Amino acid sequence: MQLLQPGAGERSFRRTLAFFAAALLLFYMVCPVAPQRWNDLYMAYGRAAIFAMAGIYFFVCRLRGKPEVRLVIYYTIWVFLTRLLNTDYYLQNELDLVISRVLCCVILPVGLLLEPEERLRLLDVVVAVSAIYYFITALLGLYAAIFGVYFYIPPENVVFGIDENTLFRSRFIYMVAWETNRTIASVWFYLSWCMMIYAFFRAKKAALRVPIAVAFCVFHMALAFSYCRTVKLAASINVSMLFVLWGVHALRQKKSALRIALIFAAALLALPAAYKSFDVLTSGTARLYNALDVSIERTSDAFMGDLFLEETEGGQTFADARDTKDSLSNLSNRKEVYLSAIPTFREDPLRLLIGKYSDKIMLIPHKYQSYPYFHMHNVLLQVLMLTGIPGFLLVLAFMVLLIRRAVKLFFSEAPAMIKVLVLPISGILFYGLFETILFTASADERALTDFRELFFFLLAGIVLACSYEYSPDKSRQTMGV
Repeated sequence: MQLLQPGAGERSFRRTLAFFAAALLLFYMVCPVAPQRWNDLYMAYGRAAIFAMAGIYFFVCRLRGKPEVRLVIYYTIWVFLTRLLNTDYYLQNELDLVISRVLCCVILPVGLLLEPEERLRLLDVVVAVSAIYYFITALLGLYAAIFGVYFYIPPENVVFGIDENTLFRSRFIYMVAWETNRTIASVWFYLSWCMMIYAFFRAKKAALRVPIAVAFCVFHMALAFSYCRTVKLAASINVSMLFVLWGVHALRQKKSALRIALIFAAALLALPAAYKSFDVLTSGTARLYNALDVSIERTSDAFMGDLFLEETEGGQTFADARDTKDSLSNLSNRKEVYLSAIPTFREDPLRLLIGKYSDKIMLIPHKYQSYPYFHMHNVLLQVLMLTGIPGFLLVLAFMVLLIRRAVKLFFSEAPAMIKVLVLPISGILFYGLFETILFTASADERALTDFRELFFFLLAGIVLACSYEYSPDKSRQTMGV
């Protein structure tokens, strides 16, 4: 059922929401560049814009919508209620957390409200601007990492590269962009990497695919030098998914046991090959760097650990010094983080019902951890800590329904450029198994949500809309956007 009668009013409503969604998403990209100035803008205008968008949306749509949309709205309401139950009666402590949840829950349905061509135009604008921005970011970050230098970008002198404030003396050097933790920044480049695949399929002229392919290679290299194994694995899974996508198309032309076996083998081998490509890139860059005998002074080396200096006496290796086998055995120290939840709930059982303040979530878990981790390194576990079992169940239900819809779209009759939008959805959900990124305060403390989460919800709405379009439910939908 249409939320509005077709006509100029409905079109204006859709496009107003699309404008707000794009403007706010791009606004959050400014935060790492000038965090203090961004915060001033947010306090003065950002909050007002979010409230305006939410007011317009809920005035027309109220609490109606597809099940996935309603679940996120109910979760947002529950976040608000849990803040009150935790005695934040006037939202003096966590107002911005609630606002960030409101923003996510009104960005999600935008893709469902738009017409198919409007969805693509919105995505084109966001992808074009963000890709240029992160392409420049990647080039600056790669320069700093490869040549071992650091430099500051005005107006707030945010650093690229490793200086005295950005690294505990490590055994390997990695990319630091806009003074941001590499596990956070790597998702910027991953999303851009995914959207270059989309843009490649989307491009109608072959000439446009050349700069897109160049940008894709730069983002692939940025992923390599971010050294985030979770993101590299997510990208590798996506490569395997592309082979599956190709295989599904090939089987529609001609189905045979041999062809099925070859497609399955190709998809299976693509995953480790894609993952290995990141090591090939870093080691190849090291050989080229050493062969060129670069004369640029490596100013960042002064802040590296002694083991790094010993290992690079004969030249740079750009190798990840971490033991992969050891990391797999203990999930990169995440096992003790996850296990700390058990005594936490035993000591504080009330948080299973009403959750906890964001800044108090880790107080008890820290007693059972060898290192004071900043969060629980898992989206669902973090949601459970923040909002209790009710919030956990709402988020879990949303994820299950989203995955179901994404799978339906991936194997539907939709064109390839639509199907590849499933790639970043799957990658972010996979990333969420080991980090926090959705439904809670952002791990980047400069803002309580960020481009990564907002872009995910924008994409999720578009994927849901396309899935309902190409794989509609058999049962009649009586309500929804």
